Amino acid sequence: MSTTETAGYAELLLQGLKQANVEIVAALPESLMIDAYRLIAADPDIRYIQVASELDLPGIMAGAFFGGKRAVMMMENSGLRQGCEPLARLIFGHRIPIVMIMPHRGDLGEYNWWGHGHSLTMAPILQALRIPSWEVYRLEDIQSSVKKALIHADSGQSAVALIFGGECVGVPHYAKD
Repeated sequence: MSTTETAGYAELLLQGLKQANVEIVAALPESLMIDAYRLIAADPDIRYIQVASELDLPGIMAGAFFGGKRAVMMMENSGLRQGCEPLARLIFGHRIPIVMIMPHRGDLGEYNWWGHGHSLTMAPILQALRIPSWEVYRLEDIQSSVKKALIHADSGQSAVALIFGGECVGVPHYAKD
């Protein structure tokens, strides 16, 4: 279910992607950013590619890069565990710029028991893969963070992770008070 707050973060993310000239968003949708996935998928200016496994996302990013397109990948932070090998191969072996956007599942106040481990493994995996990350927790930071992440990835020929939390994610209907 959408709320005014979730619609706000989703609209700001879409605007940020457009301002940064992103043409492709490849994603494995999850519940914390569901409004953003729906909005992006419906937008005629962005090609939305939904995958069945996080293993596919880095390859799509590489294809977009070699095709001259700006792209980002979106997934739950648990997807880092699944995507380690293709991420490492493309980042270290080929210097492919990759921007990852993911919610901070397991953040303070997590309401699902299974989500806590996602947070515990996220930072160590990002560190092991030498992927710098920034937290985006305020609505007013969404657009500039997306733009800066793409610039950082391009100039460093590397990967960048944006971790969304706070007011920049939605709350599924089953978790509301």
